[in-house]
Amino acid sequence: MYCEQRRKNEITIVDCFGRFDEEDTNQFIQRLEQLQNQGIQHLILNLSPLYYLDSKVVNLLFFGQQFLQAHSITFSLVSPLSSVRNELVGGKVPGTIPIFSTMYDAIHRPQCAYQEC
Repeated sequence: MYCEQRRKNEITIVDCFGRFDEEDTNQFIQRLEQLQNQGIQHLILNLSPLYYLDSKVVNLLFFGQQFLQAHSITFSLVSPLSSVRNELVGGKVPGTIPIFSTMYDAIHRPQCAYQEC
């Protein structure tokens, strides 16, 4: 997986490209630690550019959510591709981590996470 980081207002957005699988575990954890050390308050993980999400990564996302929540960081996901979204829904992620269909919704309409709108 390849990631790019950007900021929009007070929100940090990490765009993820390609495949997200077990081999990306260390990279993902290191990035979360770096972001936490930077003092961010809100993180959106944009999974829109992903074409594959390994079902084993779902637990890693739960770990990330717990880590960020422990540091008072708001965490959400954007995932419009059905294959990625299906893995997230199958792993029961929407009940724990807000997932949005668009970046606009994630930034401007936080009440519109899956299962809420």
